[in-house]
Amino acid sequence: MQRVTKILVAIALFAVAPPAFAQGEGVMSGPAMPQQHRLRIGFGGGMEVPTSNAGDFYKNGVTGQGFLLINLGVLPAIRLNLGYSRFDFKNALAGEIQNGNSQILSGVAGMRFNLLPGKVRPYLLAGVGAFNIRNTVNADGSGSVSQSATKFGIDGGAGLAFTIGHVDAFVEGRVQNVYTDQGVMDTKSIRTIPVTFGIIF
Repeated sequence: MQRVTKILVAIALFAVAPPAFAQGEGVMSGPAMPQQHRLRIGFGGGMEVPTSNAGDFYKNGVTGQGFLLINLGVLPAIRLNLGYSRFDFKNALAGEIQNGNSQILSGVAGMRFNLLPGKVRPYLLAGVGAFNIRNTVNADGSGSVSQSATKFGIDGGAGLAFTIGHVDAFVEGRVQNVYTDQGVMDTKSIRTIPVTFGIIF
């Protein structure tokens, strides 16, 4: 048991320690390159804009996300993202439903490509994942009805990370495309643009 405990402690210390190149006085060190821990946690929120056919049925929505960022040194970082979005249906559906909304819970695994070092650091994102879509409508005389389905989707975009005190902040825009069957929106995909701002610890 003591041996297992020592191994777990060693793994934990390795995970939270900054990469070796960030500790020395090499090219990548110095005040312009903040220490990059191997494991970081980020949280953000903002608005989400539906595009394409989704814009005919959704109003602008709200979104939130939490993610785990795994720094691999010179390799692109791994980003594991959990997101939530909510859209109200537009009045264009009046007559069929009195009101309704769509909630999307997503889990996306992807990569973060850091483009430049420094205090302001641009980056690119790309990933794939699963999106659970729950539509809730209040039909005339029928009460509330909900349907949910889990579909495959892709996620990509770009952002800027910058240092504020002892934490990093970020602002990013992404494009999400969820592949669905024809349903309430009579389309085989839901395309949205989440724009978020947040912090990374």
